[in-house]
Amino acid sequence: MTRRRCRRRRSARRPSPPAALEDDDLLRKIFLLLPPQPSSIPRLSVVCKHWRDVVTDPQFLRVFRDQHRNPPLLGLVMGHTGSPYFRSDLDPPDRIPHERFFPPDILCMHMDLFDCRHGRVVFFDHRLREVMIFDPATGDRRHVVVPPVFNEKEIGVFNAAVVCVAGDEGHVHGDCHTSPFQVVLMGISDDYNQAFACVYSSESGIWGGIISIANREMYDLEQPSTLIGNALYWLFPGDHEEGILEFDLGKQSLANIEMLQYLMYYKHRSLQVMVVDDGCVGLAILSCYRFEMWERKVSCDDGVAGWVLQTTVQLNTILGLGPMGEWTIY
Repeated sequence: MTRRRCRRRRSARRPSPPAALEDDDLLRKIFLLLPPQPSSIPRLSVVCKHWRDVVTDPQFLRVFRDQHRNPPLLGLVMGHTGSPYFRSDLDPPDRIPHERFFPPDILCMHMDLFDCRHGRVVFFDHRLREVMIFDPATGDRRHVVVPPVFNEKEIGVFNAAVVCVAGDEGHVHGDCHTSPFQVVLMGISDDYNQAFACVYSSESGIWGGIISIANREMYDLEQPSTLIGNALYWLFPGDHEEGILEFDLGKQSLANIEMLQYLMYYKHRSLQVMVVDDGCVGLAILSCYRFEMWERKVSCDDGVAGWVLQTTVQLNTILGLGPMGEWTIY
């Protein structure tokens, strides 16, 4: 009897294995398999306090972002002046309403929409001559008066871009609401022969010095910028041909990118600077019924950069329209 009681006591002292839904390690592994949709983490956090503690743990969130390095496309921002519109690309419950992205009071200000990147939107208020940086996720707004030189007459046309500058190792853009950012303001002189740039830092709260470069004639900067690597690119129309301005965020410098010669296209909005598969600068051109994709490459022989045709697509063939005749530009 004594031996049996001892055995029973020893067996009773053994800890029972944790339940599957109470094992933190197992829960983390399961939760990491979920898609990176906006509703995934919030829906888990309301199940119970235990799950909320797991999914709100900073270490888990870092691993979750690292595993899903390409966050989903939330939607498209359309429009430029006065009444921009946000169209969500997600299905319920992840669909984001237009009113959440652009509150009515912001739209009533009739500001120009300059840029949307890394979770922030940049507007320009002509009346107050200031830039407003808006975070739709948190509702935070920051109003910044533009530098004096951009209020003077020698700079008539300008645009802006916002970029996250978080230096954390393994940072993945998509949840940058508390990360530092920069706003790059780009302008064109009234004689259309000089470009100006100035950078605002959210960490210092001030604008940096004015950076300028002489350029051939450029009439506007209406198209939004393209971020490729550590540089921003603006495509601008000129008197005889298009041009590209490059702003290096690291060097804080402006440069001209030579364009392809003898381009054939409808108008300047038929061109788009974009990143190609290997992370280099690309140029998409829509010419009549043909789509071309060019890539800017540096020659191994002389180190000079030039444009190389990568892809040509006949749009009428894809659409099944057959021969469409020729089209000539005079």
